Amino acid sequence: MRQSVEQFAAALDELLPQLQCQRCGYPSCADFADALARGRCRPNRCDPGGARVLDDLNRLTGGTDDQLDPAYDTLSLPESVSIDEAECIGCTLCIKACPVDAIIGSAKLMHTVSAVDCTGCELCLPACPVDCIHPDPAREKDSQLFQESLLAMAPVHRAHFRQRAKRLGNLEKPHRAANSVALKKTIADSVARVRVKREQNRGGFVCDE
Repeated sequence: MRQSVEQFAAALDELLPQLQCQRCGYPSCADFADALARGRCRPNRCDPGGARVLDDLNRLTGGTDDQLDPAYDTLSLPESVSIDEAECIGCTLCIKACPVDAIIGSAKLMHTVSAVDCTGCELCLPACPVDCIHPDPAREKDSQLFQESLLAMAPVHRAHFRQRAKRLGNLEKPHRAANSVALKKTIADSVARVRVKREQNRGGFVCDE
């Protein structure tokens, strides 16, 4: 029996890392899978999945892309982020931005990140008004260890994303993702500010490159 579009999209979604990072330009992994199933985009956009996920998507969709679109390709990515708790002002904006409820805290109280639940999506970085969130050291995304960690955690991240969406009542109405290039620039700017601030606090300086 022929698969429905919804069934095909669900099968494609199973292949994705479930980081909900929006690096593909869609609000969630499920939305990217739905767009693929409907022929609205190519399978070469999953940045964290890299070559492994591209091969899997090509196999299911009949795609022929042999590499990611450069606009959606990053050599290394963080597995999680952390909060400089001494600088946190308890504004909760990062909590609202986190797609998997990996940030713990409440208004006017210090926040912290559950490293095991964090997907490293970095969506909380531009949301922080005091730049006290920074990504942990990045890892080469096509390395075996990085990809194995994605495979192991994908079901957990998917469950947390769905639980959050259900709690907020927006499972069927995901937020529109920012343009991938603009999102990357916004995150890069946030990372740069954090680095400058860190060097200033250490009494050092940052050279222009």
